[in-house]
Amino acid sequence: MNRLAAIALALSLLPAAIAVSPAVAAADLLIPSERAWLAAHPRIVLGVGAEWPPDVIQVGEGRIAGFAVDHLRLLGDKLGIEIGLEAGPWHAMVAAAESRRLDGLMLAAPLSERRNLFLFTDDFHTVYLFLYQRDGDPLPPLPGIAGLAGRRIGYLQDVLRVRRLLAGEPSLVAVPLPSQAALTEALLTGAVDAAIGAYDLEYWRASNGVLGFGPKRMLPEGLARLGISIRKDWPELVGILNKGLAAITGEESAALRRRWYGRDHLVVGDVPATDLSAEEQAWIAAHPVVRVGLDPAWAPVEFFDEQHRPQGVSVAYLRLIAERLGLRLAFVETQSWAAAVAQFDAGNLDLLPAVAATPSRRQRFDLTEPYVSFPAAIFSAADVAYLGGIEALRGQVVAVIEGDAVHDWLREQHPEIRLLRAPDTAGALRALRRGEAFAFVGNLATTSYSIGASGLTQIKVLGETPFVYRLGMAVHRDQPMLAAILQKGLDAIPREKRDAIYHDWVSIRYRVEADWGLLWRVVAGATLLMAMIGWWGFSLSRQVGRRRRAEAALDALSRGLEQSLAERTQELDGANARLRRLALDLSLSEETARARLAGELHDSPMQKLALAQVQVEAAARDRADPETAQLLGAGQALLREAIGELRTLQFDLSPPVLARQGLAAALAWLAESTEKRWGIRMSYTAGPDLPPLGQEASVILFQCARELVYNLIKHARASRGAIQLQVKDGWLELCVEDDGIGLDREAPHPPQRPGGGFGLHSVRERLALIDGDLHIDSGVASGAPGTRMRIRLPADRLE
Repeated sequence: MNRLAAIALALSLLPAAIAVSPAVAAADLLIPSERAWLAAHPRIVLGVGAEWPPDVIQVGEGRIAGFAVDHLRLLGDKLGIEIGLEAGPWHAMVAAAESRRLDGLMLAAPLSERRNLFLFTDDFHTVYLFLYQRDGDPLPPLPGIAGLAGRRIGYLQDVLRVRRLLAGEPSLVAVPLPSQAALTEALLTGAVDAAIGAYDLEYWRASNGVLGFGPKRMLPEGLARLGISIRKDWPELVGILNKGLAAITGEESAALRRRWYGRDHLVVGDVPATDLSAEEQAWIAAHPVVRVGLDPAWAPVEFFDEQHRPQGVSVAYLRLIAERLGLRLAFVETQSWAAAVAQFDAGNLDLLPAVAATPSRRQRFDLTEPYVSFPAAIFSAADVAYLGGIEALRGQVVAVIEGDAVHDWLREQHPEIRLLRAPDTAGALRALRRGEAFAFVGNLATTSYSIGASGLTQIKVLGETPFVYRLGMAVHRDQPMLAAILQKGLDAIPREKRDAIYHDWVSIRYRVEADWGLLWRVVAGATLLMAMIGWWGFSLSRQVGRRRRAEAALDALSRGLEQSLAERTQELDGANARLRRLALDLSLSEETARARLAGELHDSPMQKLALAQVQVEAAARDRADPETAQLLGAGQALLREAIGELRTLQFDLSPPVLARQGLAAALAWLAESTEKRWGIRMSYTAGPDLPPLGQEASVILFQCARELVYNLIKHARASRGAIQLQVKDGWLELCVEDDGIGLDREAPHPPQRPGGGFGLHSVRERLALIDGDLHIDSGVASGAPGTRMRIRLPADRLE
């Protein structure tokens, strides 16, 4: 929290006001008649598109920052005037300017369609359009719009110049989309083949931590010069603004662009052409497929994901080289790194893309020059004192990955250390956790990644080694032509692209902790209210019983008392119904509060952190001072980690998918996030023809499903689980099942989780609010493994 507070304090000092205040006026820029016109028009307000980062960035509480804000402030300083700026959806800003509720538009293109309503200043800002594609997709054969013939191309529906550009190529299918998020989803899911957009889409992708696509090529037709459009009856203001624009120096403009875009924001996607010799081109033609072997579990350097797709740093480099050189890659999945090396030695593989360059391996393989480096570190249990260096491991049992470079190094240079061979990083960490090894020596990046993904927080970095993984690409000694081709491909990749690959993968962090403080406070209030309801109901039922017994004894003499008792019972039933409604409203209010807090986390702190990250990265490119560069690098790492923490906390508090897409989509997210964070294989299936659910039922059912999944994680010791949602015999059924140790149904109730928790009893109480029930089927009695928990809700309560 201290880190976040420091960043928030820094952000609070950034200029981000909606109104652009003047500084010292340059009095000699304007003539008296122009000053008189300004005096007669003291309020000038322009509109700008809100979804155009980094030109416009929302920083919370209605405030904005960005290139447009700073440039307008600089223009006001030159003229000695104040110009207001309002941000919103671009189509709404255009409509407001056309109706003259606003006086003009900032960063507007001088389109012929708008000349009947607006005048235009001199242009001062150049924007480019980029072709965005999924990573690994081949580039079109031609560089411009003509190369997209026959493809589905997504774009932001409010951007008129892109719409006109796509209309000029009738053979492609233009797909308008309402937002950057919708455009990203369409591209990643295959709903469109590519997307066309400005730099703001790349900024949105980086700020939201989205991987899998990026800008691959700049479109030659996409260049546009932007200025300010002004209502047509104010030609005087156009002349005034042009004087101010002319007074802005080139150095001032360059400083603004460096601040918000960075020095090299235009160098994206286009790797310089690689000159291959005739012999190299002939080799590629004679070898249409290059077989590639990976370490299947060495994330983030290289690995196969759950869909058996190759991923990681080395894969990103290979795909970039293959796109430019025309290589066709075939990734071969093996069981382990040792198995991949064995396949390579047997001649079944042509390339190992991430091999540490050691003297013995340079004799064995034909290696390219290293293209990425990672240090090797010592990992041990958190309760072990700091070990320092490799000498602290003398005589100890140390886990290593079989066939890894560290394995060779320790075996050759430190024979006094007893080595325990493991198939992969996860296996080495398990041996360390079980006490079979005192320490593990491995790649700092891949081991930290594995620790974060598996939740083994009791294992820490406790020492350093002089060994560094300097990774190159290895081919057979009798294939020097392939090594030369790969080296040329690596040499052609610019520094900024290498940095982007590194940060896309190595900056990933998993957090398995969650701050449950807010949740427990809400739970405590709900539990207290449920206890009050239970005690009140129990007390009322006792009173009713006593009165009914008195009525039976005095039936003939107490007809008046019977009528009074009936009235009192009706009042009590009404009170119970009201309390039941209050309990349901409390559950809904809890979810609303969590969603609001998650939204505030995303809209303010996370946007501020993204803005700070852009600024620090821009500053980090000026590396004249090594010490400053080191500090800035550390700041970048802290910012990325803070953004990751906030994003995890946001989704833990309230997954946005529940409010946006409903219960079925939220349950699918719950299954996917459980598998990613806890390592339990979790599936989700939904039956056909699911009816629409109201908010009350959706919120209660998701809360109960999440609690059952948390119980599965904490108590079941399961390796697999499943969530099912279906309609059966007029009932909605939600099932959570696992293959764990089962649940003893003879026990009165399973214990609650340590530190608090709803427990199955409270799940039943919540379901009772919407007339639902919970059934538990466990294999403990029959000896079969696993537990199946089934929630049933009558169809008449679905609304």
